[in-house]
Amino acid sequence: MNEQVCIDLGADSFQQAIEYGDFTKLQHVLVSHTHEDHLNYMMMNVRNMAMERTEEPLHYYFTDQAYDIVDFYRQSRPIIKGLTSDLEARGIIAFHKLEFNKPVTISGMEVTPLRGNHLGNMGEHCANYLIQMPDGRKLYYGVDTGWYLPETFQLLQHASLDVLLSECTFGLTTGRGLHPSGHLDAFSCMELFRELLEQGTLHVDSQIYLTHINHYTSTHAELVDWFAKQDFPCKITVARDGLAID
Repeated sequence: MNEQVCIDLGADSFQQAIEYGDFTKLQHVLVSHTHEDHLNYMMMNVRNMAMERTEEPLHYYFTDQAYDIVDFYRQSRPIIKGLTSDLEARGIIAFHKLEFNKPVTISGMEVTPLRGNHLGNMGEHCANYLIQMPDGRKLYYGVDTGWYLPETFQLLQHASLDVLLSECTFGLTTGRGLHPSGHLDAFSCMELFRELLEQGTLHVDSQIYLTHINHYTSTHAELVDWFAKQDFPCKITVARDGLAID
């Protein structure tokens, strides 16, 4: 999101920091769900080992059943020697529980977790985040999810998003149907985008960015070419590593 707020700290976070910046100013982590590619427990101890960090703890936000993993970490001694409670006591990290569909203010942004059609390790629905920036712009982070749940469609009606960050996990994989659970592909993405445009979630100037794409389904070039041929008014960009959105 910015230097203070990010969504997820997964297994690649350390390498990404080496290549594209650092986490010294990071204050808040919005956790989407508890799968390891989105929540890498070792990143909590990286903050502990940092030579430079803010005095405030690194705040982790979990939604619904995802918060149950916090007690698992506190009780599991084999994981980085059971340091979780010690890290909390020393003010290195802090945990917070959010409620689905209830907005909170984090670092000047209005953040509302909505249910995604994807289940994490604790049986929780993935949190997809509707975020209103301090300047009024709206962003929706739709990763991980399959076809949106009815309540999510309803809550996004007339949202008039400026930016949609959408997953496209299975790329050009065929035969999954237009309303899959768990993850989207290029075909279900386009079906979803048309539905969101019709109900006012998107408008002609909305920017769509596709991410969370499996490496074995299609190449970046193939996806760029396929989406360029779609008849759709919003600009669709297939994201790449290091892409920055102004």
